[in-house]
Amino acid sequence: MRRVLLAAAALTIPVSVAPFGFSGIASAKAIHTKCTTVTGTLTTTLTLTNCKGGVTGDSSTAFTTSILVGTGGSNGTGGTITWTDDNTTTIGIVGTRPVSATKCPVSGSTAVHYRGKVTAQTGVGDSPIPGKITGELCIDPSGNVTALTSANVV
Repeated sequence: MRRVLLAAAALTIPVSVAPFGFSGIASAKAIHTKCTTVTGTLTTTLTLTNCKGGVTGDSSTAFTTSILVGTGGSNGTGGTITWTDDNTTTIGIVGTRPVSATKCPVSGSTAVHYRGKVTAQTGVGDSPIPGKITGELCIDPSGNVTALTSANVV
């Protein structure tokens, strides 16, 4: 009987003596940039403007449209977007898919959703990599490109 009681007592030792707190581990907080305006053409360049958050200087410099979307709304090639404060965001190949164009400002437009992986950034401290860039674009029959939804870089 004595052995049974000792065994039972050994099994009831509180597990709370094990160290469960990891307060010394820092986690990188995502820096979110949201740009509400996209302007440009399908065959030349795009510019992201009215940007908030992150370190953008309020807008991008003009960049090749094919970074986000290819001809006819196909996948983008990826590349580097430079912001007006000289920081950069580099993204890999950007996937696209068609979405409803009913809210596009020009009749006969097509619309695409784009999503790519952010592979590098400058000027953002501990922002985690990889991040992502997402949004939706309207492409009118003349090839003009506008934002259907905000461009989001996280």
